[in-house]
Amino acid sequence: MKKFVSITMAIGLVTVLGVVANQVVADDHSLAGATVSPGIGPGVGSSYPDAQESLFRGDMIAESGLGCSNSAGTSGGPNDWAVGVTASLTPPMGIIQTTYNVFTQNGAVTQMAFKAWTAAGGPGATFASQALTAAQYAVGTHTVAISPFIPLTNQAFFFGFNQPQTAAGMRLGLDTSSGGSGFSYLLAPGCGLVSWGTVTSIGFNGDWVMRVLVDDTVPVELQMFSVE
Repeated sequence: MKKFVSITMAIGLVTVLGVVANQVVADDHSLAGATVSPGIGPGVGSSYPDAQESLFRGDMIAESGLGCSNSAGTSGGPNDWAVGVTASLTPPMGIIQTTYNVFTQNGAVTQMAFKAWTAAGGPGATFASQALTAAQYAVGTHTVAISPFIPLTNQAFFFGFNQPQTAAGMRLGLDTSSGGSGFSYLLAPGCGLVSWGTVTSIGFNGDWVMRVLVDDTVPVELQMFSVE
């Protein structure tokens, strides 16, 4: 496990990209996780029939976990994880499901949400959020329906998760065997990432093990605001 002193060196690379390093924290937070043997997962760009598309980076196999957390999982947050994708479907469409891996957390986490951001050279403005239940952020791989669906007006966007508590820390699954695409981002002030930085820019090659299913058959009338 790489300790904060190693991460401080990596943050110097991130600063070039506009991420400012924070002060060293006292309770030995680290951004590295344990390692497990790979399993079997879908390939990049796999798709579903009936005007649905599965969007993800890497191979969806979590060899390790990454996030800001102390060893007990009782501090380190907030953490935000985001990955950028581009659909081949065209709007109108919507996010109807997500799959992701929670690699470690020791029960201190009591809040977590699925989020979506605009694409602006990285994660931009948040345009959707859905709170998860405790069972949905337990350790393991989860597939969760996004209900109501999240309308998309652009093919390119970021999606991921937010863990807002300072008195908790966790790590989400990271695919390291496929290399890094440069589209997986982390925001973790407790470990020095006070602005979004890529996983690769802080020395961890890989992509988040997270996926969304988008559908272009969502009702058009539900995607517009109107006033009478």
